[in-house]
Amino acid sequence: MSPLPRYRRWQIAAMEKNMLNIEHIVTTISDPAIFDRRDGGDGWTISEVLGHLADTDSYFLARAQALAAGEEPPAGSGMSVDERVKDAGYAEQDASALLQRWLGVSAAYHEFLASLPDDDEELWERPGRDADGGGFTLNDQLILSAFHDLDHLHQIVKIIRGI
Repeated sequence: MSPLPRYRRWQIAAMEKNMLNIEHIVTTISDPAIFDRRDGGDGWTISEVLGHLADTDSYFLARAQALAAGEEPPAGSGMSVDERVKDAGYAEQDASALLQRWLGVSAAYHEFLASLPDDDEELWERPGRDADGGGFTLNDQLILSAFHDLDHLHQIVKIIRGI
């Protein structure tokens, strides 16, 4: 029996833990000035990170739903990640509202992934294209999702620490 179904369950659990950790960290910030900080000088604020996470999980949910239905995944916007974040004006938006938006869409994304049969290799390896037009399966997306959230969790910690 393949270990992949177990690994998929672990990935979804890791995504849920990342979500809870980010929620805890952001909601326990006591110094409002932290929300004005950027990582690396011209990097992102916490609000920009949260807006980006919500946008990404919205796209990933739509992409997963299309792949599961045997449809072509939605195309990307053609903008870079930084352009999308700046264009949306997340730096000027309330971090609490962005956090709630992300938590809602992230939970829906996790629930959808958890509802899929984790032992259906045809489904998880069904070919699709990523936002840049390259090959990308649902399994690839699952692996990327957990890493993506963890990467941005680290970014939030760097912002808080002033690194």
